[in-house]
Amino acid sequence: MVLFIAIYLIIANFISTLTPYHWGNPWYSSKIQYLEESNDMNYNTFFFGSSLVYRQIAPITFDSILNTHEKNNSNSFNLGAPATFTPQNYYLYENFLESPLSKNAKYCFIELREVDLLNDYFLHQERTTYWQNYSDLKFIFRSINENPKLAYKRKTLAYRNYLVSYFENLFHLGHFGQQLNSPNYYSVDYVGKNGFFPLQLQLEYTSDSVVKNNLVIRKNSIIKDPGLVSKRKQAVLKEYTKVEDNYDYTHLRKINALIEISKEKGIHLVFIISPRYITKELLNLSSQISSMHLIDMANPEKFETLYTIENSFDIGHLNTKGAHEYTKLLALEFLKIKARTNSKKYSACSEGQLP
Repeated sequence: MVLFIAIYLIIANFISTLTPYHWGNPWYSSKIQYLEESNDMNYNTFFFGSSLVYRQIAPITFDSILNTHEKNNSNSFNLGAPATFTPQNYYLYENFLESPLSKNAKYCFIELREVDLLNDYFLHQERTTYWQNYSDLKFIFRSINENPKLAYKRKTLAYRNYLVSYFENLFHLGHFGQQLNSPNYYSVDYVGKNGFFPLQLQLEYTSDSVVKNNLVIRKNSIIKDPGLVSKRKQAVLKEYTKVEDNYDYTHLRKINALIEISKEKGIHLVFIISPRYITKELLNLSSQISSMHLIDMANPEKFETLYTIENSFDIGHLNTKGAHEYTKLLALEFLKIKARTNSKKYSACSEGQLP
């Protein structure tokens, strides 16, 4: 029995060496394949995150704002993918840094979220298990263990689900079935325009009746009850009433480590808090991140236009018009960071010239 397990592990590890690091995330993987096959290494800015990035950040709009103000030849690509949360985002980003596609990267943006507790819905799915590794497992367990507000039962459930997913990845249990059974598992359609594919556009062009029906239901939910968006706005606003000195130390160390790794490669890494999504835990954590590496786009008092019915697709996502508005505001906030960076560089040079 021991010999069988050993041989199985050897075979499983061999299979892992043959598969790209991103294989189990079809949206992200399709984008990476597109970039590799087009051999376009001119992109210098990349966005990582969930659907709140994938559906809401338009690279062409972002580049237009930056190039108009600074003429710095910004050329960006959206690598966001549905349900891609922390720490899967960190796993993808760290591997991206080791790939040729990061060669010309100058700026990268990652959606800031709490460490995902992995509920039962995502169990036994390739997109949940393919990235699980020992290093990330240690990070996750430390983060969960140090969370004083998390009930023992919820902690236990998260531990169990991550352990199950880790061993499923280790032994490749349940892997590769979807690729074999679905010829469209990877699709250039996921790429959209420079990686940006708004929900409104997908609703217009999808031929999948299940997807279309789901999107129609989501869109109609706020048409039938416009107050849902207002309630979301008030819920988000409430979280900003008090920032507490109680944050995830393990997560902050990981964030700072990613900033340093990026800096070593000549990349300025910025974390983004997406509109319409905030929790007290996330707000507390963000208060500890340097303002040079954080853009908070969730505050309704500052970005009221991102909480209107006119800019909404559903309660949690912007429509195409709203996505372009969000991207424009994001670019303007980023320009402020760049201005502070340039000011610091100028000050440092001036000080160096003093006798």
